[in-house]
Amino acid sequence: MKRQHPAAIIGYTTKNFWLLLIPLIRGLASLSFDFSRWAEGAEWDILAVSVMIAAAVIRWYFTYYEIGDSDLSVKTGAFMKKSLVIPYSAVCAVTTEQNLFHAWLGAVRIYVDTDAAVGKRSLADISLIISKPERGMLINGLSKVFTKENRAGYTYKVSKSVLVVFSLLFSSAISGVALLITLLSGGADIIGEQLEREFMLAVNNFSDAVANLAGRLISGISPAGIAISVIIGVGFLISFVITIMRHMSFTATRRGKCIIISGGLAVKRTYCINCEKINMADMRQNLIMKLLGIASLHVNCTGYGKRKNEIPVFIPICKVKDDRDIRLLLPDFSVPEGTVNPRISYLWRFIWKAGLIVIVIPFLGLLSLMLFPSWHSLEAFLVVMAEIPAVWYLFAKACAYCTNGLGITDRSVCAVYCSGYAFHNVSVPIERVSEIRITSSFFQRFTRSCDVIIYTNSEYIGGHRIRNIPIIEAERLIRRKFS
Repeated sequence: MKRQHPAAIIGYTTKNFWLLLIPLIRGLASLSFDFSRWAEGAEWDILAVSVMIAAAVIRWYFTYYEIGDSDLSVKTGAFMKKSLVIPYSAVCAVTTEQNLFHAWLGAVRIYVDTDAAVGKRSLADISLIISKPERGMLINGLSKVFTKENRAGYTYKVSKSVLVVFSLLFSSAISGVALLITLLSGGADIIGEQLEREFMLAVNNFSDAVANLAGRLISGISPAGIAISVIIGVGFLISFVITIMRHMSFTATRRGKCIIISGGLAVKRTYCINCEKINMADMRQNLIMKLLGIASLHVNCTGYGKRKNEIPVFIPICKVKDDRDIRLLLPDFSVPEGTVNPRISYLWRFIWKAGLIVIVIPFLGLLSLMLFPSWHSLEAFLVVMAEIPAVWYLFAKACAYCTNGLGITDRSVCAVYCSGYAFHNVSVPIERVSEIRITSSFFQRFTRSCDVIIYTNSEYIGGHRIRNIPIIEAERLIRRKFS
């Protein structure tokens, strides 16, 4: 058995290690590298850093792994020994990551995931840092087990225009703002208080310049409203750039029962997915994508896209009427010819909540104006900003009434539904369906309607809820296919 790449020692240190190490280096530089004076005032910090490094080295030294022909085994522990063996046939997905630092050292981080419910769902069953040749051995071993064919099949490559459209549609201003706040809140620990003050001064000057320009171009908007718009815009731009960098050079190759997905700019990622372990295929759309007739295909497979800020995208953008790429990459997933859909009398059940929100927002704005009349410009701006997504939500729910449906074929169960602003067309293989539940609320009983919830046999706990379809037709369809 082998030890991991020495780069794993860095990964075994805690985040507090860097918060201690950087001020130590900065203090040493401020004393002109006078080690004796520096050690006298930082002995406790030096001791803490030394203990953290020693613990990381011990953990690395007593961790072994072996890549076999049919399984991957790992042994850990200095005092409490623990062994783990995972057959390749049980693997759902293997993720490999290589950032710029690991590329310089010739190291690769791998994550191995199975359907086993062990530990936290957000963590992989096995996480190691190994060399690039070892990564190639693992991927080749998995490919041979997943399929008898060793030749490459169909390969899908994303174009630059498709990547830009995908990043525009799936970037989130909220996540970008959250990342910006996280970076700024840790600025004092990383770059020092003086540098952080200078950085914040530059940001404030830039914001004031943008606000003054916008104030001249757009009349009637308060400075606070302009500041909110600038923050949202910067957050969306950050998220847009990150999404493009994550999916640069995105390719998906089908090789028998194995699918290999790769992409990324600063951090290069490669996924090896066992097709037989894919729980569902999800064709996602928002309202704009539905009007344009395009969609983004995502898959749910344990280990694929489950880490922070990852998107389990399979085909970034595809035309709904042209499913050639989908049929070649996922031939086992089928679409039913007919579905059970809502009746015209169920329309109110789809739109009443969204309609209520549209009415309540202006009412709250008038109430706020009566209580705080001096803030009228900011209140008007916030009402307009809140009303736009509310009206958009109403349109989405009206469209959901036209598209919701349940269909079942000999190979899969298909659910078409709307969750929030997103439209889903989900196909779940029959063998991956763990439960189909029919629920009917007190008010649904008067219209003889119901919600159908489909659960999959995977780490994913949530279900796919199809709202407000005729209960008699749903029960008849489910009994006919599963009895």
